Amino acid sequence: MRILNLRKTMTYIILIGIISLAVIIRLLPMRWGVYLDEFDPYIHYKGAMYILENGFSSWFSWFDPTRWAPWGTDVPKSAQLGPPFTGALFYIFLKQIGINVTLQEALAFFPILSGAILTLLIFILGKELVNSFVGLFSAFVFAIDPTSIQRTGLGFFDTEATGLLGMFISLVFFVKALKSKTIPYAIISGLALGYMVICWGAYLYPLNFLALYTIVLVLLGRWNFRLSIVITIISSIAMFSMALSPNIGIYAAISPYTAAPMTSFITCLVMAATSFIQDKNLRRKVVIGGVFSIITIAIILVLSGVLGPIAGKFLLFVNPLARLEAPIVGTVGEQFPATWAAFFYNYHILILLAPAGAYFALKGMKSEDIFIFLFALMAVYGAAIYIRLLIIVAPAIAMLSGLAINNIIHRFTKKEATKSNTKSKKARAKQLGRVYGIIILIIIAAGFVPAVYSSIRASSRPVMLVSGCTGYAASINDWIDALNWMRDNIPQSSIVGCWWDYGYWINVIANKSVIADNSTINGTQIKLIAEAFLNDENYGLEIFKMMRVEYVVVFEPWLIAATDPLIGLPPWSVIGDFEKSTAMMAIAGYDVKNYIGYLPLNVGGRTINYPLPVGSKASSTLLYKLLFHPFREGYNKLLGVYIEPLENFELVYHSNNYWVLIYKVNYS
Repeated sequence: MRILNLRKTMTYIILIGIISLAVIIRLLPMRWGVYLDEFDPYIHYKGAMYILENGFSSWFSWFDPTRWAPWGTDVPKSAQLGPPFTGALFYIFLKQIGINVTLQEALAFFPILSGAILTLLIFILGKELVNSFVGLFSAFVFAIDPTSIQRTGLGFFDTEATGLLGMFISLVFFVKALKSKTIPYAIISGLALGYMVICWGAYLYPLNFLALYTIVLVLLGRWNFRLSIVITIISSIAMFSMALSPNIGIYAAISPYTAAPMTSFITCLVMAATSFIQDKNLRRKVVIGGVFSIITIAIILVLSGVLGPIAGKFLLFVNPLARLEAPIVGTVGEQFPATWAAFFYNYHILILLAPAGAYFALKGMKSEDIFIFLFALMAVYGAAIYIRLLIIVAPAIAMLSGLAINNIIHRFTKKEATKSNTKSKKARAKQLGRVYGIIILIIIAAGFVPAVYSSIRASSRPVMLVSGCTGYAASINDWIDALNWMRDNIPQSSIVGCWWDYGYWINVIANKSVIADNSTINGTQIKLIAEAFLNDENYGLEIFKMMRVEYVVVFEPWLIAATDPLIGLPPWSVIGDFEKSTAMMAIAGYDVKNYIGYLPLNVGGRTINYPLPVGSKASSTLLYKLLFHPFREGYNKLLGVYIEPLENFELVYHSNNYWVLIYKVNYS
């Protein structure tokens, strides 16, 4: 009894240490100040602010004329309600318990709390599926995982910080519901998944994962009434939440996206109906025929389009080659497919351990083993399509690796024990097995040293706004100063033109109307903006006039060369509008060779073929005229690169490093 209590005590001490580590790492950016990070958190901040000022019910009828101007945006139909509602409630809660913070500060710290809770939930899930060791190991991996740190770090109040809470609460109580307190735990699991539905579009991952897991258990002969009750309750609540969500709707709730949950539900009904057949052989034949018939019908309905089309980002999960027909998806960084380099950078030694875990899972074939294997398999496939989903891979691959370590240590101990015949030999063998186990753990721990170091180093940086949109570990005020200037000097009624990447910042921080933003919901308008930037000034002027644009903002983090006159080189290592012009070309269907070519430059004593605007159309391209305007003389005299002068655009502001340039449009 004392040994068991000591083990529990040690487990919880280690768990507290892991959670503390997770919190400390995620707080590192605080030394540069408390801000929201990246871009998307700002629109959730605006939503929470709107709710606090106008009431929760007002959100459902909110039409925002300042986004995607001049047409405006129907917010409930285009955005998740979960993050802004969660942010507003969290702010109210802090106020009620006497913590006086601003709304922005509350939202900035919420992801830290989310990361701590998620670390605990992942421990519980690993413990329920295998044991405390796997739980602790999985929690530790999540605590130091670079993607998890980024998405649950200071200021990153986005869909993941809220939606992941719903996902892992749902998974924990799903596993618990299969063991005891079936209906109460299933309801909690369903409600948590319903919360994820209103927070994050990745809700389809756990919804379909649980359905697939159920179908696999049925095919393996592991069905029972408890499984039917649990999956029915969870799927019903989740699909009901989809139907009620303004941005999802009932058509998505009954569609190809939910074909797997519907199939699992009907399969469980068939199993329940056939369980009363007394003849075992007849029951087995009916079950096999019924289950495969249901699966076949479901596949036919999906492929024939009876349940509706599979479109947008979801199509890529079914057909990754469809990315070639979706140029906007291909230009959004978080929607890139994950490379092997990304997997190795994030998971290090886990890449070697996970296949061993898969082997042990398939060999053991316990229900818990199947859960872990499918969880990891679907997570890796999802991340291979969208790099943003790497955050789901970390706990999944950690559990699979933890299963491998657990089995390896157990086998060493068991192997040594079977060699002995006497008590003394048995004791020595047991001790030797423990030594082997400790050695294995030391080797694995050593493999995590570079992972911990790289995670701490990567997270010790200011938020994107403070670093000037570079990710550097330094304060660069170009964007902060430019946004403040826009807020104070551009008339409130004016519409600002820019590439969509900066839309949320200009709309929320500078409080100005923008023609596009980071939601990328209007592909037609994005293409028009790309065409405006990539054609000559008169062509772009007509498009901006149609959109009633009065100011245009461009960004490039120049490498300033100490020449006379000055020259700014686009860095390419940090993405500004010159680098993004290649994405604009992909969207507009233009050939990059007409815009960008290679010019030999002497850089640091070496001749480098540097990509610059030397294509046949480059000199008259509006975007390049706007970007290179401050350096026209230097490019012309020193590099022989001619950029035409601007005629209808007046430079009214430039940031300290000339990174952010603001032009007033003169139509007359």
